[in-house]
Amino acid sequence: MFEAYGGSSVATRLLNQMSFPDALTGRGEVRAQKKLADLLKSYFVMEIRRESVLLDAIEQLWRREQRDFMKPLKVRMGMDEGEEGVDHGGVQQEFFRLAIAEVMNPDYGMFTVDEQSGMSWFRPCSLEPMYKFEMVGLLFSLAIYNGLTLPVNFPLAFYRKLQGYEVTNPSQIRDGWPTLARGLQSLLDWSDGDVGDVFARTYDFTAEGPGFKITVDMEKNGRIKAWVPAELNPDWCCRYCSTMARPHVYKAHDTPVPPPEAEGPDENGDHDDEDNAKAPAPPKDLDLDDESVNEQESETAAELPSGPKPSTIPELSEGPEGVLVTNANREQYVSDYVFWLTNKSIRPQFQAFADNFYTCISTRAPSILDVRDFKRLVEGSTHDVSVSALESIAQYDGGYHPDHPTIKDFWDCVRDFAPGQIRSLLEFVTASDRIPATGWASVQFSVQKNGEGDERLPTSLTCYGRLLLPMYSGKSVLREKLGLAIENSKGFGVP
Repeated sequence: MFEAYGGSSVATRLLNQMSFPDALTGRGEVRAQKKLADLLKSYFVMEIRRESVLLDAIEQLWRREQRDFMKPLKVRMGMDEGEEGVDHGGVQQEFFRLAIAEVMNPDYGMFTVDEQSGMSWFRPCSLEPMYKFEMVGLLFSLAIYNGLTLPVNFPLAFYRKLQGYEVTNPSQIRDGWPTLARGLQSLLDWSDGDVGDVFARTYDFTAEGPGFKITVDMEKNGRIKAWVPAELNPDWCCRYCSTMARPHVYKAHDTPVPPPEAEGPDENGDHDDEDNAKAPAPPKDLDLDDESVNEQESETAAELPSGPKPSTIPELSEGPEGVLVTNANREQYVSDYVFWLTNKSIRPQFQAFADNFYTCISTRAPSILDVRDFKRLVEGSTHDVSVSALESIAQYDGGYHPDHPTIKDFWDCVRDFAPGQIRSLLEFVTASDRIPATGWASVQFSVQKNGEGDERLPTSLTCYGRLLLPMYSGKSVLREKLGLAIENSKGFGVP
């Protein structure tokens, strides 16, 4: 890792030098271009069209070897649309923002969003093929390896699972599913009679699938027994069966077509691996061979959104309802419901994601972090965005300085912004509205004078974290133009 970054430092300096048209001329430019082409081989370069960000990303990540991903990342994006994107960090950030936003959209079919907490989770019985979840895991791995934050919002249960820990009780899902967690906890705490008479809950698990409601008798479908709605997605079935025996460690260059039959481990308990294999999958959060696991299971349908009964998957809804939850089985019911929510109902999707999440980072690295620090490492922080902190790290160029009248007006306007507007300004300049785990010291934010006149809008060079701010006639004009710019911006160096 360190050799790759050290070997590319010269290329980085050349990129900085060649970002300005007057930096090199004549034969010097020709020599620099030739040397730059050679040095760029030490980077993993992605060519992305803005009109097909996710598709281009998948095509360029597929069938690549792990050693390619271990090079520093450079992204060329929007060049066909006339954008001037020289990647010094901002283009990468913009690429991940767009790609992750597309895949996390509930309409895409891979993830859901809790209406109350706003947090994302894997969609049970997703119709999307498993290789897409593998590619999302690889995108996460690339971002973390290159020191970038991602515009995602996952509950702590997600990071506990990646660390290899079990999610076992309502307190561990409270941030992601607050209403459900309160309902399950109230079931445990109830002391005025039998809960079966008051709550009238059956031992079922319910969730929203892609266009239908999933209802499963958890007592009938135990923790270990395979639950495979194969009518929906044969790929889902194959991946589920493989995880029930021993998780198959996929490689980034595997073919995205599941085998006709899920093959188990050989007589030594191992699978065949090729050269350039990626890092091993993380430790699993459940010992499936543990005979002490109770075979009963549970449900809290009242806390989940209602939906139509499935008509094409009778296996998921046929037969009588589960047994009634009583004081005698309520603890096991709550434990089983949390298990189905965070494990069994989404096991193939999570396993596919986790297989590639550890492509660029060691499986041991997250284990040394507190789960909240792990979340902060991946997602950054939106709670620490403050005007005073932003002003303290700001730099100025082109004739501006901290005491310039336009700069004073600028910060006066920013102080009047709502928190969401401050994050939008940060994203407008740096391509991210998040503060990385390393703090403000890692944020590049500079303000450069860009001519005079009230007709011009501020623009930005997210490649460099640079705001190009014209000198306006007054504060009111600056406030209006800045607001218009951050609300309607898109691209690199494009007004």
